[in-house]
Amino acid sequence: MSVAAFRATMTSDGMRGTENLPLPEPLDVVDGIGRFHPRGRCTLVEAVDLISSAIGWCRASSVGRLLVNGTGLEGMSVPSLVDRFLMVEEWAQVGSGLVVVALVVDAKYIHPEKVGVKIAADFGLICDVCDTEPDALEWLCSVATPSQPST
Repeated sequence: MSVAAFRATMTSDGMRGTENLPLPEPLDVVDGIGRFHPRGRCTLVEAVDLISSAIGWCRASSVGRLLVNGTGLEGMSVPSLVDRFLMVEEWAQVGSGLVVVALVVDAKYIHPEKVGVKIAADFGLICDVCDTEPDALEWLCSVATPSQPST
């Protein structure tokens, strides 16, 4: 099932039944962590929608951590401050505080003060952005999910 088809089956609150729930491609779950590696040419809005779908799937499937490696996406503009605000607001709504997100993107997309990460926290989304997958995975594994106490 394509991500578009998956999104079409979601309710307005980003949920859907979990029986026979397909993974948005190319999303895998490894060691309890959703790993999403979208590829191809897209706009910033399309990339945000892809990530929203992956967060929605993780929420509906009780997968509390999501690693998104967006380095395979091309054609996106560098997000403005307003773009960053709107994208993390959407992701926070879809995740409902139940999914922790680590995003990997090229360094040119990361704001020097990680403004999006700070705004996300205000919306209840625990997230970070890194320019390498090992750094993102290390951070993601160090953060307690809402259903898991910190160690």
